[in-house]
Amino acid sequence: MLIKPSGVKGSAAKVTYRSEKDAMSVPTQCGSQTWSQFTFNMLCQLRAFMHTLYLFTANDFHTFAIPTTLFATFGALSGPILTTNPNPSILEVLSKLPAALMIVWANLLIFDISNQRSPAAVEEDKINKPHRPLPSGRISIDATRRLLLVGIPVVLALSWSMGCWQEALLLFTATWMYNDLQGCDEDWILRNFLIAVGYGLFSSAALRVMTGPEHAITTKGLQWIALVTMVMFVTQHICDIKDAEGDRSRGRRSAPIVLGDELVRLSVALPIIICSIVCPAFFGLGIGSYTATVGLGGLVAGRTWMLRDLKSDKLTWKLWALWTVMLFALPLLKNPQVLASIFLTLLAKVCPTGNCAKSLNLVAVSSVALVVGGRKAYVQAGWSAFGAAANSTIPEIQIEGVM
Repeated sequence: MLIKPSGVKGSAAKVTYRSEKDAMSVPTQCGSQTWSQFTFNMLCQLRAFMHTLYLFTANDFHTFAIPTTLFATFGALSGPILTTNPNPSILEVLSKLPAALMIVWANLLIFDISNQRSPAAVEEDKINKPHRPLPSGRISIDATRRLLLVGIPVVLALSWSMGCWQEALLLFTATWMYNDLQGCDEDWILRNFLIAVGYGLFSSAALRVMTGPEHAITTKGLQWIALVTMVMFVTQHICDIKDAEGDRSRGRRSAPIVLGDELVRLSVALPIIICSIVCPAFFGLGIGSYTATVGLGGLVAGRTWMLRDLKSDKLTWKLWALWTVMLFALPLLKNPQVLASIFLTLLAKVCPTGNCAKSLNLVAVSSVALVVGGRKAYVQAGWSAFGAAANSTIPEIQIEGVM
């Protein structure tokens, strides 16, 4: 397996990436320290390997993994609106947030490795996403195949342990149809369908983890997942607009290639407006909810139609992801008691004695002390070996006063 960088005794090992922002701004220097050379090299290799795994999913992390995890978080906090939990505890729900994000990212990693490992995909990524591991030369095609051989059973076992193995198996099936059977290249409608089904399965898996084995997703919750799946089906090809050049080079029949620029933008803008109305109506919410969803949805739709350069299309895609998060938060608005309970719980934790000023002052001082102590430990432990000099990466902190 090709993994970079590796340590070189007495000097720094550097890697030059043909990528945007220097391979997502990863530090690429590993200097020698007092540790044994073997241990040092292994740590450098491990760090490089983990960053390679992240780069497979980097483009989807903020616009897919995080929104899907937020969908599950909002759904779990909504309590009886979507689950059988009548009175969810915010601390209990948030404690499951890392597990939900991990299961989403792990399954996303399997999909992305499978999606990016073919020679045609590598050629496409050289145009659209040159920072990815294969076009940037961080890993070989054969190494990604071996990575899948190990990763699939590991992720399935992880999903089984968290109670969402059914979704994982269906995701593996959808991944096989989308990538290996080239469903993504067959037709843009089939492509949208497979992606939408995948989004629904990711959302269901994350919600199961956040809900926990002691509770279940209700019929209303399953209907909400189905509605979100439909939203993805009719709007997610906004992601393809910015990738039209690479899709054309690969011969992929994505929506912008088949429909043309005018029609594809209209096919995205109108459904966004419609979904901005349908989703609040599903929960029977008030006019304020419609104002928020239609407002942001109208912004996304307007930008899609009027701003047509590549830079604008990339920003519009990110705003679309933000719009989906707004839709995901709608279950919380259906049950004001849940929001009140969340606020009171946080207030009780921050101000247990009723003196909020004193409690906030203690939190602020403790946070500053933690940062200062962490900075000192960072320097003393010699962790600067994993990047530039410690003093250049950890800013000086000056405390002038705390309220």
